[in-house]
Amino acid sequence: TSSAKKIQVKLLKYVAGTGQAGEIIMVTPPFFNNKLRPTKSAVMITDEEVAKEQMESNEQQRQLLEQANKVKQTLEALTVQISRKAGPDGQLFGGVGPKLIMDELASKLGGEEFLGSKGVKI
Repeated sequence: TSSAKKIQVKLLKYVAGTGQAGEIIMVTPPFFNNKLRPTKSAVMITDEEVAKEQMESNEQQRQLLEQANKVKQTLEALTVQISRKAGPDGQLFGGVGPKLIMDELASKLGGEEFLGSKGVKI
């Protein structure tokens, strides 16, 4: 058997058993030529392009972290009070859920852009 040298490719879409879109993987040339290239599922990528993508990814992560830290500081300085009816023994009627908390934050902060983000976890 001949061991073909593997080539580096970037997947453009999900390929079952191979990887997700955006992943950079090593595949054999026949697999790339027979399966990935005809279906436009992947493109060949050089080490320089990989390094450039990695730098861009790191920059995006850094900006995301910076924004998250600003949000964290804003939220740490904030006090939110939510009133709910309670029974004589202190049992709440209805819960205090994520939607209620987010609505209260939105009213306090005036609709900051991060509040609409799906990345908010409570």
